[in-house]
Amino acid sequence: MSRNKQSKGRAIVLKPIWWRQLAFSLFLLLLGAFFGMLTFEVEAFNWITRVVFGVLATLSLLDQLFEWSRLRIDEKGYSLRGWFQRVEFRKDEVEEFVLKNYMNRDLILVRLTDQAALDRSLENCEIPFPCTFGRPAVEELESLRNTLV
Repeated sequence: MSRNKQSKGRAIVLKPIWWRQLAFSLFLLLLGAFFGMLTFEVEAFNWITRVVFGVLATLSLLDQLFEWSRLRIDEKGYSLRGWFQRVEFRKDEVEEFVLKNYMNRDLILVRLTDQAALDRSLENCEIPFPCTFGRPAVEELESLRNTLV
């Protein structure tokens, strides 16, 4: 695929699969409508759930439109942004990427050099690197390993 190839000076940007994120936004919107139709003793609970799920659905849709969640790979290194985290590694800090089976699912881990782990005050050199965005982990692992060369 062309998104996995990197020419000099160009960055690779991996973002969520559009139809999965759109389905998640619609699911959140439907949950908001569902809780809005339910009748609870406290009317404020109906409004609170409706507003919370409406805001979450809007944020998910805006995330898709403005590409807040993404993995950017360039000559400097790896920049992973998500809703609740932002992780950046320079290429010289990364020793390799490995695949582990965690709770019956494939999880990509980044193995840092000993010096990078020491500089970041980490006890373990392996850090989870959730960068698949709905794609198979093996495919993304191969893309990551190709960028290390």
